[in-house]
Amino acid sequence: MSLPTITRDAAGAPSIDFSGAEMPEGLVVEVLNAGAGPVVVEGQHITVHYSGWLWDGAKFDSSWDRGAAIDFPIAYGALIDGWVDGIVGQPVGSQLLLVVPPESGYGFRPMGPIPAGSTLVFVVDVIAAQ
Repeated sequence: MSLPTITRDAAGAPSIDFSGAEMPEGLVVEVLNAGAGPVVVEGQHITVHYSGWLWDGAKFDSSWDRGAAIDFPIAYGALIDGWVDGIVGQPVGSQLLLVVPPESGYGFRPMGPIPAGSTLVFVVDVIAAQ
């Protein structure tokens, strides 16, 4: 399986290239860089920088573009399942590529700029967990 290619600018903000990428069947978690911190546990508050794209390459959200990391609880019901499944168990400091199918994302209903049934791609930098 060929996943999208991630590059970073001088500030660390990710860009993505879908050339040659093949959409996977289910959730994919690719560790781009493994962190050395404590492992993220469900229920913690995490701080992350992230960008999200539709599989067609359209960016729909990015904390990098807003210029600030974001924090929130990592728990089912608080986030899409693909984030919980992909981030829990990863060490703080990790940089992850998550490919989230609709059933682990927003399902088959539209959510703001995200069309119903979308496969989503995220680059997530796990900065802290407490």
